[in-house]
Amino acid sequence: MPDCHDCQTSIEETVGRWVILGGKEDGFDWIFICIHCVRDWRKRGLERDCHSVKSAIEILDKEYAL
Repeated sequence: MPDCHDCQTSIEETVGRWVILGGKEDGFDWIFICIHCVRDWRKRGLERDCHSVKSAIEILDKEYAL
């Protein structure tokens, strides 16, 4: 089981996402993030884009249901 890059929780791979941070000489720089941290990242982004907290949660529930 991989550890979440943000919260350091060991979690099943099916309950998270592998994210490419960028390229490097020998490939890509990958990190694993649990679904809760993915939702937190996405929520902050939606709020920066002027969504209300309620609207952001509705979008999250459609995109990343728990």
